[in-house]
Amino acid sequence: MDQLTRAFYELKFRNAFLENRGEAFQDLFSSIMENRYPGDFIRTRPWGNQGDRKNDGYVRSMRTLFQVYAPNELSESITLAKIDEDFQGAIPFWRAHFDQWVFVHNSAIGLGPGVERKLLDLDSGNQNIRVRSWGFEELRRVVFELGISELISLLGPIPSRTDLVNVQFPEVEMVLRTLENRPTPLSDEIQPVPPRKLEANSLSDAVVLLLKAGLGSSNKVRDYFNKYYDPKLGDRVAQAFRGEYESLRNARLSPDDIFVRLQLIGNGTTLASPSRQAATLTVLAYLFEECEIFERPPEEAVP
Repeated sequence: MDQLTRAFYELKFRNAFLENRGEAFQDLFSSIMENRYPGDFIRTRPWGNQGDRKNDGYVRSMRTLFQVYAPNELSESITLAKIDEDFQGAIPFWRAHFDQWVFVHNSAIGLGPGVERKLLDLDSGNQNIRVRSWGFEELRRVVFELGISELISLLGPIPSRTDLVNVQFPEVEMVLRTLENRPTPLSDEIQPVPPRKLEANSLSDAVVLLLKAGLGSSNKVRDYFNKYYDPKLGDRVAQAFRGEYESLRNARLSPDDIFVRLQLIGNGTTLASPSRQAATLTVLAYLFEECEIFERPPEEAVP
C-alpha cells in the first residue's frame, strides 16, 4: 500500500483501539484475528452457565489461548486478580490445547510494573506455558499484516487522493458546524502558527503525512470563510477546536491520540464517509496551520 493509505489506516486503527472498550474491544480483537488467521482463529463466545471457560479466542496453529481485558480504566489490583482468575481458570478445561497464554489489554500506554511482574512470574512459574501480553503495538503489527481488502472490511473505507483534492463546500460546512458547537476556552486570542510546529509536537510520521495532505486543499476552508456572511465563524470554530485540544492535552493523551480524537470529533461518527473524512482532515490541517492548535516551538512560544 502507498504511504498515504498506510497513514490513514494507522489513524483508523488508533481510533478503533482508543474508542472500543469491554465487549466492543473483544469484538475488535476477534475481527482482527479472524482476518489475519482465517480458518485458524476460533472466536469463543459464552455458552449458557458455562461462560467461555476463560477463552476469548484460540489460534490452532500457534496453540495459543487469548484472554481479553478491556475496562474503561485499568486498576492494578483488579487487573492482577483478573489475570489470576483467567489464567488459573483456563488450565482445567483447555490445558491440553495450548502452550502459550496471551493477556490482551486495551491500555495504549502499556501496563504498570505490578502487572508486568505478575505476567513474568506466571511465565517463569509455568515451564510448559509461555505467558505474554498484547497491547496496542502487538495488535497494530497484526493489523498491518492484512491486505487492503481485509483492512477495508475491518476498519472501513478511507479517502482517496481524489477525495482530498475534490473537497467540496458542503462537506467543509458540515465539519465546521460540528466544530462550532463544541465548548470554547476562556482565552479568545488566536496566534499565528510558527513554522516548526510539526516538529514541536512530536507527531508521528503518519500524522505529519496526513496533515501535509490535508494542507493541499486547505484553501477550500479559507475560501469558505471568505465567502460566508458571518466573519466571526472562523474565530468561533478555532476557539472551539482549541478548547477540545486543551481538554485532551490536560487528559495527558499523546499528540497522535489527540489528533485521532480531534479527527473523530470532526467526522461526527466512526462511520463517516470518505468525503467527510477528507473534509475533516482538510479543516484540521487548516486550523493546525492558521490557529493556536497544538504546541508552539519553545523558542517561539508566546510569553
